[in-house]
Amino acid sequence: MEKLKVALISDWYFPKVGGIEYSMHALARTLADHGHEVSIITRSYPDVPEHCIRDGVSVIRIKSKPFPGQHLFLMPNAYKQLYYLLKKGNYEIVNCHGLDSPIGISALLASRKLRIPVVITNHSLVGRTIYRPVYYLLGKLLLRNVDAVIAVSSAVEKDSKIMTSKPIYRIFNGIDSEENIFKVPFLFDTKGKIVIATVARMTKKKGVLNIVNIAPSILKKYRNVIFLMIGDGPLRKKLEKMVEKKGLSRNFCFTGEVPRERVLGYLEQADIFALPSSDEAFGIAILEAISKKVPVVAMNHSGVSDIIKNGVSGYLANNLTEFSSHLQTLIENPALRSYFVQEASKELSNYNWDRICEQTNQMYTKVIYEKNYNNN
Repeated sequence: MEKLKVALISDWYFPKVGGIEYSMHALARTLADHGHEVSIITRSYPDVPEHCIRDGVSVIRIKSKPFPGQHLFLMPNAYKQLYYLLKKGNYEIVNCHGLDSPIGISALLASRKLRIPVVITNHSLVGRTIYRPVYYLLGKLLLRNVDAVIAVSSAVEKDSKIMTSKPIYRIFNGIDSEENIFKVPFLFDTKGKIVIATVARMTKKKGVLNIVNIAPSILKKYRNVIFLMIGDGPLRKKLEKMVEKKGLSRNFCFTGEVPRERVLGYLEQADIFALPSSDEAFGIAILEAISKKVPVVAMNHSGVSDIIKNGVSGYLANNLTEFSSHLQTLIENPALRSYFVQEASKELSNYNWDRICEQTNQMYTKVIYEKNYNNN
């Protein structure tokens, strides 16, 4: 395997917690384990070192403050710093992460100017929004500058094809074992209860409002159900107020933001995993649930459809009524829960980071060769 000097670039990296952050670091760490020289270039945070080595990966943080009045874009000097980092870095390939990352997009443009082979990993779906045509147009303009696109699921691949005719490689995100799992106590006794867990950022896009909306009809039939809401976000306080207003506080537990090892600790105590997002690009939380022997109910026609086979390794719902019905079926049927987990676990090897690293390295090598061939 040819050893490469690689830069992975995005705004979305630790200490911020999310799917892109976890996936980018896991890929970087695995590439480093396989002998590649890997740097992560990202934004700075107060009290976080600008340079460090984490799991064999060099983490470089661009020192800058957000542009006044918002949090997404940094001051212009940040993007100048990024340009010179790439110019001096002698990177053989640049892998940007996230079409919504200003640093990633800036790196994409800089790499093209510097003639460095550049790919972007698309981690998201445009979704059902009135701005959909605008987002696709912006995507088309941005993706003109890449040499290739990595799509993390079939759904994202389909979305990406609308925006570019450049080569698209479907390479899933992955999951690895977590040795440091913290056993976390619940706020109340779960003996004799059915725990339905949801791991998601508390936003409208993640569909977390749907859990609160379907809860009354489920709890009317099954009073022993507890909804465990793991994660934080702008909707969390609203959700807690809705639950209190509906008189369901005894049946809901909101954890707020917790580190991954605690998420896995919670999942080990869950009976069912529920993810009501219709625009899920991939679903790392789905893999985490399966790894902890928790059967899954999710929405169909998203990235989750690559992971779950409906009625065989879990349930995929076409609408909220089906979603609620599937939850009730699993509440009533422990044997079916066990069967789904058994079948879903058979596919976990597809999401091994060593396998993903090999696929990514093959793609990097091909992009570098074709870039150099065309330049000659």
